[in-house]
Amino acid sequence: MLNKNFVSLNDTEMLLLYGKSGIIGIVKAGINNLYFIETEKEEIVLGLEPDDLLVASGFNTEKVTINAIKCVLYMIREVGTPLIILPKQHPATKRLKIVTSVGNRTCISCDITPGTHPNQQMLCGVEEFNGVEILGVPGGVKFKNLYPDNIEVVPFVI
Repeated sequence: MLNKNFVSLNDTEMLLLYGKSGIIGIVKAGINNLYFIETEKEEIVLGLEPDDLLVASGFNTEKVTINAIKCVLYMIREVGTPLIILPKQHPATKRLKIVTSVGNRTCISCDITPGTHPNQQMLCGVEEFNGVEILGVPGGVKFKNLYPDNIEVVPFVI
């Protein structure tokens, strides 16, 4: 089922939200229940439920970004690659093309520095997605404040 408040999604699919200047990719956490977040000072282990989400935000709409979002989400969920949180003044924050979050709820903000927010409920995104709330619910994804016209569910395969 596709509408702007709820989209059906299972663990073999990826949801793409297309904006004019950015893209958001979403997959279910699935059966892998431990995710690792690496900060400058510590390693955080998150236990997720199958309906929780991995969300990636891309800062343009190029085909290579869509492929990279799929790849990043695959590496986190299927390979177990940790999420890395950079210090706010790290020079790489200006070069990040994709940032990610994991959990049952993600709020998109254009007011934070990409890749530096250890609170996994916040994710940097382009301005048109500012304020969008993404919730993992049984059988799909629920949205608040979502206005893009283009929502697509695609197979989550590499």
